[in-house]
Parts: sequence; structure tokens; C-alpha cells
Amino acid sequence: MTQAPPTPQAGFPHLAQLPPRVRMLTMVTAHHISHVMHVIAELGIADKVAAKPQTAGELADETGTDTAALARVLDAATAVGVFRLQPDGKYEMTAEAEFLRSDVPGSVKDFAVHIGNVSRLHSYGELLNTVRTGETAFNRVHGQPVFDYFADKPELSAPFNRAMTSFSGHAATELAKLGPFGDFSVVADLGGGHGLMLSEILKHHSNVRGLLYDRPEVTPGAPALLEKAGVADRTTVVSGDFFSNVPEGPDAYILKSVLHDWDDGECGTILRNVRKAIGENTDARLFLIEAVMTEANVWDFSRILDLEMLVNVGGQERTQRGWATLLAASGFELVKVTRAVPPNNILECRPV
Repeated sequence: MTQAPPTPQAGFPHLAQLPPRVRMLTMVTAHHISHVMHVIAELGIADKVAAKPQTAGELADETGTDTAALARVLDAATAVGVFRLQPDGKYEMTAEAEFLRSDVPGSVKDFAVHIGNVSRLHSYGELLNTVRTGETAFNRVHGQPVFDYFADKPELSAPFNRAMTSFSGHAATELAKLGPFGDFSVVADLGGGHGLMLSEILKHHSNVRGLLYDRPEVTPGAPALLEKAGVADRTTVVSGDFFSNVPEGPDAYILKSVLHDWDDGECGTILRNVRKAIGENTDARLFLIEAVMTEANVWDFSRILDLEMLVNVGGQERTQRGWATLLAASGFELVKVTRAVPPNNILECRPV
């Protein structure tokens, strides 16, 4: 008896269930889907459909786009479960589409905008040269490091910064609860931006005071966030550069999603400055909040993040062994790894 083919369903295909050649084609063309999400995010389509289901024509009128072209992009999105086309020709929301809205916790809308920016696409076009030379592709294409390039381009830096804040906000509450931050009197967040992570720690641990440390162009944005979070009276904001020095006094230091931006030499400079600030206080602790890559041959999203570091930033993600080696060279021992919302882990480090 001939078995009927499975009923087609929306959603990104389960690669393990596809024939090998189809799996390879799916992987080779995965960037098409990324570009679709970029267009949807740039045009704010999810916000508009969340307000009310609409046809491609109605959405094209609202966004000033070509109806036929937009319909083809939206139909591609429905194939992977982002929006659903109703019999009346209107697109409605799906669970996946919710995260392309601008006003939901954990939104990836701004990250989708950032991912599709031409500056990033050009640098990924130089991946082969990076493999041949080890040179960071973004620096080669644009003539300067990524954060310097973004500095005077708000159209690039604004969605990137919003995306990073969204990612931090999605995980910060869980991280604040998971880490043993209540065991310390003063927690310093180094490179802590406007203080989102630190404010969550202080909200969940009323006995703790905070020190927020970041570059002079960043810290002016911190008081408003800290005040809104109700922790401004327990937080000291200090401007500086952790490549030069780190404030002394706290008994716990945090580096969240910082060290993966830098190579081993640069990370060593930061870590040695933290170790110097800790001094003889062997009860003090350093907490890294970072991805921890698995060993080879299994799916691990942090390996995709590692390519991002390779191409655009010049840093890298690391395995647990890699983190332990890096820390040992700078006067720390990795004593505990606590898994959190992927790709985050809390790495507790003791000064030695």
C-alpha cells in the first residue's frame, strides 16, 4: 500500500527529517529567510497586523511599498510560520510573528533590522578572506572596527542598541535570581551600559548596593533607567575604561556579554585589571555572563554567534575549557557554571 505524503505544514523544516541534499539546500538558502524577516521588521508589518489582520494591498498602502512584491515576501514568511494567510486574503498573527513586534518582551524586531543592514552583509561577503587571513572582515570592508563605525551612524547604532537591551531585558530577571549576588555587599557591573542588568540584581537583592561602570559617552543614559527601576539611591555610576582600570572596593564584579567581543589578549587586559582591583580579598568573586560553546558535532547556537564575532567584531565565543584557560592566565579559577536562558551562562570565578 502506497503511503500518502505528509500534509504540508507551516514552520521552518526539521532538518534531520529531510533527505541530505534537501537539508543542504535548506542551509544554503537560509539567508533568504533572514532577509524576509529584515524587511518585515523594517516596515513594522507585525505591529500593523497585530492591530488588525490586513491584506497585502492594505499593508502596501500603509508602508509605501509595491503590493505584488510585498505579497511575495509575506507569503514566504507564512511558509515558515510567520503570519498566516486567511481565506479572505488577510494576514493574521502567529506565535512567531509576535516577536517581530516592537512592544513585546523579548522582541527580536530590532535585531532583525540590524541583521539585514548592508554594512553587515558586505562584511559576511568577506568571510572567505577572513578564513584565509584571520583578518576581521568588518574592519577590512569598512576601514574601522564595528563599534567605531556605528558611533556616528545612529541609523545603525540605534536598532543595535535597542536589540541588545531587548536581549538583556529578556534574560536579566532570570539571571538576577540565578546568581548568588545577594551574598555580596557591593556588586559592580563593568561595561553595564545604562544599568539594566544591575538594576534587576538590586531589585531582587535589597541588601546589595551597586556600582555601574562604563564609558563616559554611555553612563549619562543610566540615571533615568536606575531611577525608573527604583534603585538609583543604591547605585554609584562611574565613568571609565576597563582597558585602563577598574574601580576598587566592590566584592563582586560582573562582565555580561563583554569578553566575547575581544580576543584573548584584550580579554587578558580586562581580567587582569579586575584581578588588580580585587586585590587581597579572596572572598570576592567575578561573574562572567557569556555563552559556553559545547564541544564539536552537536547543534549549538553559540557557534553561530562565534561566526558573528569572527566576521564583525574580532572576538570569539569559548568552550568551558577555553574560558577556564583564559581565566587562569589572568589570576582567576573557574569554580562554577550555571546554565541560564540560552545562550547565557553564569561563570563564577574565584581570585587566586
